[in-house]
Amino acid sequence: MSAVLLGGFIVERKAFAFNSLAAAAALILCWDTNELFAVGFQLSFSVVGAILLLHEPTFRFLQRRFAADPFLPRSLFPARRRALNKGLTWIARAAAVSFAAWIGSLPLMLWYYHLVTLISLVANLVVVPIAFFVLAGALLSLVTAPFSSWLSVVFNNANWALTKSILAAVHLFAQLPGGHCYVEHPHRPSDALLEINALDLRSGAAMHLRAGGRDWLVDTGPARDYERVLYPYLRARGVNALDGLVLTHGDAAHLGGAAALLTDFRPRRLIDTATTDRSSLHRRFLEFAGNEKRAPRYCMAGDEFEISRDVTARVLFPPGNFQANRADDQALVVELVVAGRRRVLLMSDSGETTENWLLRNYSDLRCDLLIKGQHHSGVSGTAALLDCVRPQAIIATSRDFPDSERLKPEWIDDVRARGIQLIRQDETGAVQLRLFRDRWEATSYVTGEAFRSSSR
Repeated sequence: MSAVLLGGFIVERKAFAFNSLAAAAALILCWDTNELFAVGFQLSFSVVGAILLLHEPTFRFLQRRFAADPFLPRSLFPARRRALNKGLTWIARAAAVSFAAWIGSLPLMLWYYHLVTLISLVANLVVVPIAFFVLAGALLSLVTAPFSSWLSVVFNNANWALTKSILAAVHLFAQLPGGHCYVEHPHRPSDALLEINALDLRSGAAMHLRAGGRDWLVDTGPARDYERVLYPYLRARGVNALDGLVLTHGDAAHLGGAAALLTDFRPRRLIDTATTDRSSLHRRFLEFAGNEKRAPRYCMAGDEFEISRDVTARVLFPPGNFQANRADDQALVVELVVAGRRRVLLMSDSGETTENWLLRNYSDLRCDLLIKGQHHSGVSGTAALLDCVRPQAIIATSRDFPDSERLKPEWIDDVRARGIQLIRQDETGAVQLRLFRDRWEATSYVTGEAFRSSSR
């Protein structure tokens, strides 16, 4: 765009800003049409277009707030007032550019990054003037390069320093509390009392619970999947802070991302199992949580905690002072009670030892939905447990390797023979569950397949 404007100046033709902007876009797209789909291209042209369109009206609006009487000769103003007017005029112009740039970027920031950055209204007052000098330096470098390479290098190095200062300023403003927030894409409101999103993290686990405007997370999955899956998912759902984090047990596939999540989302409540394990990762996390003044509440069988006004979590296992050799045998088993009815049983990676204990101590475990991982031995979801829970649907992880993480064909046949809907996450990917007062529905993220409750 600058090249087009300069070209008009060289041939002594009036250059119109919007024409120049359109010409710049056309030249770039002639070179590479894929640029149209690049976020940088869209942001650059939408921001510059908004500045051209909104800068002048915004400036005039702001100028009227401090402008002196236009009928008074400027020679009658004292030097102090004239200096003040010049300073206010500069601030008004900068603020007009900042506001226009923010408006131009806002729709794309919402669509691609789910982000509203109010702090950018202030940050642009610093960044935009520096960016002008960066552009000027780049043009000077191009002009001087044919006859003075060292002068071109000087301009390039100056641009490098200015660009580093822009990045430093942006980083500084981004750290200010309340300067930005994440928002979810607009959608039709749901009357679901509880929404559960069971993410697909291979042999790991992470479940996002949303109820009554509150956001809870059950486990965080492996550390390698936190930045790749969990963090962007939570931001896309408009989560800025969690109301609670539940850690079922201490293996890396379930709490690997817990330390990073504790820093990024600052959960107000932290729930952990009361049993001790031999996991060094679990111990390091608890030390980190202590340093962050995030002391967990240690829960055992019989404890309850509130997810929302309509949803209560009851801990069924483990009992106090329970000891086991494997972390999977110490995992929290949590029952979600929705509007007074037992609806969901979260089994984590529990196996036959845990299931036998539950059957000995609870005569009735009936729930609509059973969500389970795979026990390290490969044995879980026994026939006796299925008879006691009698779920309408089971959401289960399954992986080809190792063998213990794979759903066994005979178990799959037994589940289907009982008339239970089996939702395998190796086929469906992540699953969204929505629970209403008298029904439930599930949707696969990958296939779009829908499952619904049956009347019984």
